[in-house]
Amino acid sequence: MAIVDIRGLKVSFGEKTVVSDASFTVEKGETFSLIGASGCGKSTLLRVLAGLQREWQGEVALFGNPIKANRRFQGTLRRNVQMVFQDPYASLHPNHTLYRTLAEPLKIHGENEIEDKVKTALEQVGLPADAARRFPHQLSGGQRQRVAIARALLLRPQILLLDEPTSALDMSVQAEILNLLNRLKVQHGMSYLLVSHDADVIAHMSDRAAFMANGRIERFFERDALVRGEHRMG
Repeated sequence: MAIVDIRGLKVSFGEKTVVSDASFTVEKGETFSLIGASGCGKSTLLRVLAGLQREWQGEVALFGNPIKANRRFQGTLRRNVQMVFQDPYASLHPNHTLYRTLAEPLKIHGENEIEDKVKTALEQVGLPADAARRFPHQLSGGQRQRVAIARALLLRPQILLLDEPTSALDMSVQAEILNLLNRLKVQHGMSYLLVSHDADVIAHMSDRAAFMANGRIERFFERDALVRGEHRMG
């Protein structure tokens, strides 16, 4: 079943069209990636699916149900779609401990056994349970991104939207985070929609990919083509 089904999506900011007539699906259990230069519309597309960019035209369905423009995501839809941003420091509150950051979404959704769930979430991403007492500035960039991933996974989403999740990290940490994401995907049976401009990241992570330029999807790549490096020609 298609977890994401987008048809003729268009996003404009005033006179400028950022995404033009984009159509694709993401199947259950796969990693589908959008590749292309900065400013080509990849992140805007992700923000539509996260419910952060609410003004758009076209048809968008999540988990078989159409979503409407200018509507806030609520309930199960909000739980089932989570996003990990490019800069983990910007997405974590600087004055909140990791415990507070991770406990908050659980409290909002009326979960119980919060302490245990926070501990498990940290351990799943390779951080010790006592890291919960720390603040973001006391962590390395890679550790902060692990916390951002832990937070996104807390509500057991069906799809994780990954916006350049490793581009702010150095090469050795990048590989660690990508391998962690691959492991967690299998463990939790999730689907990923990954945005990147890095051909190596796309090849490492993706089942399928689409190349975007100037707001348009210009070409699709199956896994075999990605292995052969055909997406590097884009």
